[in-house]
Amino acid sequence: MNFQDIYDSRDKYFLTSSNTTKGGIALCFVIGAVTIAAGFAAGDPTRVWGSILLNLMYFFGLALGGIAFAAMQDTVGAVWGRPIMRLHESFSSFLPVAAVLFTIFLICIKFDVASAGRVYSWVADPHILDHFWGKKDWLILDFMIVRDIFALACIVVLAMWQLRQKLTRDKLMLAGNADAAKTEGLQAQKRLRYWSGPVLVVYALCFSLLAFDFTMSLAPLWYSTLWGGWSFAIMMQTLMASTLLIMFSLKSTVIGQVMGRQQFHDVGKLMHGFTIFFAYLTYAHVLTYWYGNMPEFSEYYLHRLHAPWVYIVMATPILVFVIPLFALIPKASKWTPVATIPLCGLILFAQWLTYILIVAPQTTKGSWAVPWIEFGVFLGVLGIFLSCIMWFGKRYPMVGIADPLLPEALAGGHH
Repeated sequence: MNFQDIYDSRDKYFLTSSNTTKGGIALCFVIGAVTIAAGFAAGDPTRVWGSILLNLMYFFGLALGGIAFAAMQDTVGAVWGRPIMRLHESFSSFLPVAAVLFTIFLICIKFDVASAGRVYSWVADPHILDHFWGKKDWLILDFMIVRDIFALACIVVLAMWQLRQKLTRDKLMLAGNADAAKTEGLQAQKRLRYWSGPVLVVYALCFSLLAFDFTMSLAPLWYSTLWGGWSFAIMMQTLMASTLLIMFSLKSTVIGQVMGRQQFHDVGKLMHGFTIFFAYLTYAHVLTYWYGNMPEFSEYYLHRLHAPWVYIVMATPILVFVIPLFALIPKASKWTPVATIPLCGLILFAQWLTYILIVAPQTTKGSWAVPWIEFGVFLGVLGIFLSCIMWFGKRYPMVGIADPLLPEALAGGHH
């Protein structure tokens, strides 16, 4: 397929949803809503709020990772990923929705709606920070709400600006204004090449801040200076797995015709690399506290070495590291559906378990045997996430048809 073929087929690169897809998304909505209602009715509101938090963070990471990965490629002028860039950029359509949901979550904590104020122990009992002067000044609820909403707003505004640079040139191409689209495409490429670096810095700072506030502060007497980078490792590993899944799901469509084996191979290699990176940072966490002889911080891990969390602790390293590490070594495992799809699903499931380990031990006070609340809420947020992607794909082409670097990629360019 060459660029002329792309131009001639420019009206065909939109997503279409079947009745099965619509029904599946609707079912996810229903299950999520019923699960939340049942959780509150069961008298375990803190666990419900914790489940909402962990699943929002999980999908927020995918959404931010999608647009950040595009910014990385724009910064260096990468060619190889142009045929698939719009796929992971579409994940960012969830960002404004996530920002609204996080804001509602913070407001509910502020006014203790349905016992939301008990999610964070330092909100329910501020005196536990009396002997921690730095945290006492930082973990102030009103201050947290202001800075986190500001961080979310920065991410959404920059992500929408980044997307608009590309969608404007595509709209011109869709209207048949090829010359104007080419001119706008070259100008947008220069702007993105110049500004994507600073944008990535803002993404990194804001995401680290949100990770510190939303997840690390669940255990207010413990902290990790690696938390932002470790959360980034989760984001990128799950992003690669999700990107591969959507690539396979569209492979038989017109959109899939622009994808070559090299795109599957490269995303698979990145998923392999971030598997190792995540394991490295996880080991660095544990090693630092051990050789530093810091028993006051070891309690965070010791709490998770008791039932029922210990079973997840034992399973997660195998699922998220050992199996992908060796299974992704063969080249074919990165582009063969029968091998790659199960590995992607395994990674996504294992990293969801990682978020359970982060959140659930701090928000679950009673018995915890089956994660039915966590999984039900997961399906609900998944429905929102997929509906955002479908909304995006129906309005904008899922291939950057006016991208100046797309012809080189279609011609086999690989750098």
